[in-house]
Amino acid sequence: MVPQRIILLLNASNLKTALVYPYAFVQVSEIADRYGIQTVPNDMYGIPGDQWEIYLQKLLQKKPFDMILITLRNTDAVDVNDYREQPTNYNYYQPIVSRPYESQSYYPIESTKQLIQILRKLTDIPIVIGGYAFSFMPERLMKYLQPDYGVIGGPDAFFEHFEDVLEEQNLDQIANLISFPAGNLLKGPSKFFPPAFRQEYTEAIIANRHAFYSRVSGKSVDLSVSIEVSRGCPKHCSMCSEPSVKGRKVHYRDLDVIEEEISFLRKYQLNHLFFICSEINTEGNEFVMKLADRILEINKGREDYEKISWHTLHLMTFSMDELKHIRKAGFRGDPNPLPVGSLDDHHLAATKAPLKSDDIINFFNQANKVMKEEFSRNRKKFFSSEERILRDHQSLNPGNFVNSWNIFLGHIETTPETISVTLKRADDAGLNRLFDSCYVNKATRIYDFMQPTEEVLKHTWSSVNGVIKNSYNELWPSFTYPPALLRHFGSVEVLDEFFVLVGDTYLSRKHLFKKDWNWFLATNLDPKVFFSWWISAIKSELAFNSFTEIPEVLKFLTFLRNNPSIDNIKLLFNPTPGRKKLINFTTNIAIQFVLFSQEKKLVPIMQHLGLPPFKTTLNLSPYKFAVKLFEHYSNKDELFSILNDSSFNGPLSSFLVEYLLYLKNTPLSDEFQIFFSH
Repeated sequence: MVPQRIILLLNASNLKTALVYPYAFVQVSEIADRYGIQTVPNDMYGIPGDQWEIYLQKLLQKKPFDMILITLRNTDAVDVNDYREQPTNYNYYQPIVSRPYESQSYYPIESTKQLIQILRKLTDIPIVIGGYAFSFMPERLMKYLQPDYGVIGGPDAFFEHFEDVLEEQNLDQIANLISFPAGNLLKGPSKFFPPAFRQEYTEAIIANRHAFYSRVSGKSVDLSVSIEVSRGCPKHCSMCSEPSVKGRKVHYRDLDVIEEEISFLRKYQLNHLFFICSEINTEGNEFVMKLADRILEINKGREDYEKISWHTLHLMTFSMDELKHIRKAGFRGDPNPLPVGSLDDHHLAATKAPLKSDDIINFFNQANKVMKEEFSRNRKKFFSSEERILRDHQSLNPGNFVNSWNIFLGHIETTPETISVTLKRADDAGLNRLFDSCYVNKATRIYDFMQPTEEVLKHTWSSVNGVIKNSYNELWPSFTYPPALLRHFGSVEVLDEFFVLVGDTYLSRKHLFKKDWNWFLATNLDPKVFFSWWISAIKSELAFNSFTEIPEVLKFLTFLRNNPSIDNIKLLFNPTPGRKKLINFTTNIAIQFVLFSQEKKLVPIMQHLGLPPFKTTLNLSPYKFAVKLFEHYSNKDELFSILNDSSFNGPLSSFLVEYLLYLKNTPLSDEFQIFFSH
């Protein structure tokens, strides 16, 4: 009788900024158990590299392991920001970057290589590597990492024929197995397997999961529990490797089995779930609606503290009623968990995206309406834009799942025309008022399966252990900024700043949260001049409450009106540290109050500059303001030349222009004009 086989499961590729218990441990353990094979999972995160050898030596002594399986989920972080430091720029005519990015040095392939090298010193137990990242570049990784075997995609056949693998026989007949016996490539037939037909989670897995999260306590962790609900995707998105790894046929997991998983997890108070799939509605919304029905029934019998909440990857194709239904069933996901490519239909078609710009915009508007209805129904306060700017906008409106969105403008197919169309469509749809922030993916991670052209490879660079190399190597984080945009801007640094500007200003209102009005006032005006304007303004009939409704701001403005002195006005230039946030916000309101009090003087200045009246201009979106300016001027020098050569030259007109440029976050320069001219 063959003794029970025991496998050591290892992972050295956890992402430290989003630590998660490897779902591969759950799935591989379940498949192995079908064939009577025991697994011992162990994640290497948190163990210093110089202690790996001692740690692994002790681990290998605990059980008579027959094989070591290593999962490689990621090749890298896939985001260019993790490998290229952003420039810090405090010139307020350009994007205000909060801080330089600190590279996290995430190189999971190298960590895995180090792991294999140490294991080779300690044992001759066969080493097998698998996982998502391995599955779309298996031959390169087999040659580089030098394991004994590799498993491409699902390991079902590997475990079914486990004894053959140990005996090194019939290897070319085992589905998804790859090896290099005697230096020759040996590859079994390719086969895509469906999700598990039975429950995956066990008491042993839960205990191992608890031990992992106890070890990484205090780190940036994702505590949601992964449950696979479907596998495979029929779409052909140009940047996606999902179909090649999981197949183009969608296999849905049995709803009864999913419910079994949910019921089992309840015993451990694990009720926040992440449903694993390519996209849950890639073939339509029927399956996710049935799943939502199940969760609604489950939640009926639960107290509020243990009701199911969940998120998942999805296409933005839900109707209003469907969106309400899944929200009622506990859906708490992002509006676009995968970045939107653009709002340019020609570009979306070129990238083979399964959506059109109208679908994206309609979904965002529907999501916003659903959120507002939920707030009204639950009698929660929906905070105004100005309250969110003054206070901590990240913590206000909890449950607001349209606070931010992602857009992938760094796609290699992106052109200036793509950006131009996207900005106009976003402005027409009011997206900059809808979202607090927009994260712009600035570059494309390049892989062999994408068959990159010579033009793309010419602009590709790699980060090799933190050193930037102007060459392409698939094994290292390799990125290309859109070649057409690079040609236009001439440098990565300027393009980086442009993408920050776009995300913060034209695709969201994030720039408003970054404004330092005290610094602006101190930079552009003498306190004595502003004080003279303030004295004149408080004699007018203008009321403070026509500019703001926030009580503490009104209170501070009233204090300045009742106690007009140069020392008090200087608080707007240099606030006391403990009151910085309040005084910073109040300063912008005070500036508007002063400028409105001089409205008659502003009319001819605005006309001379080719702009609408001051009040109308204030209400223009940053995009429409930029369009207006670029109708007349190519850069800031031209604008001030026109102003300085006129009879309106003086502190009021100069301050007015500087204020509008800063308020609307408008970098008036030649290279930006193309994006605002139609």
